[in-house]
Amino acid sequence: FQCRDEPHRIAGVELDGYLGADSVMVFNYKKHEDVILDREFIDDLHKILGDKVGYRFFIVVPAASVMFFEDYIEKGKTKYFVLRIPYSIIDELHRRGFTHIKQPIREADVNDTIDAVGFDFIQIPDVECEYCIEDKKGQVEIANGNKEAAVKIEKFKSNILSKKPLEFENRETLSMVMVDYNYDSEVFDFDDVFYAEDLKKNEWEVRFDVDKIAGQMMIIYIDIFGNEKREVKGLEEFKERRQN
Repeated sequence: FQCRDEPHRIAGVELDGYLGADSVMVFNYKKHEDVILDREFIDDLHKILGDKVGYRFFIVVPAASVMFFEDYIEKGKTKYFVLRIPYSIIDELHRRGFTHIKQPIREADVNDTIDAVGFDFIQIPDVECEYCIEDKKGQVEIANGNKEAAVKIEKFKSNILSKKPLEFENRETLSMVMVDYNYDSEVFDFDDVFYAEDLKKNEWEVRFDVDKIAGQMMIIYIDIFGNEKREVKGLEEFKERRQN
């Protein structure tokens, strides 16, 4: 995850490094085998750290130890991001330790490289959106009222581990957006999908009837490489926009 190994302490909490200027905690699953990373863990951590950390805080943790689906949980002004490590990575490192991934020198080697352990890391895409409520544009039934929620995808960028940098245009690697309109904080119950081809025709906007949001919704942005960015939004986070 490109974190720097620089141990430090904040409010008595031992931290392991930095990602950019933001602090990183490595979840010690071997030392605390019975501990899971759930919402209460984030609550307790935030009670200690409070305003002593910035807008972002990162936790590196085995994917199996995380008890929620979101990529981050927001507390006050801080977003606690979870960087998941798949079990296959941990198992592989236990069996043969750290090794350099051999780059393919011929077409026949490509599949071997793709199967290498390093390509199993979850690379969360960078997503920036505007969330608003507007008058309907016509693609939602009139019977459902005259307002609809809109998620305007302003930026979508995939983060790719590659020896040779790959350049893509904004939103070029977006594959689809999946939605659960009534997320229960435990299970993602698929309700709708918006494909990139259709989103491009609609000015990169995910639009749906306001009444579909029951409490909170989960939105999953998926890139063409299969990587996901997940976020939870409540109706109160969609700002009313007056249209001329």
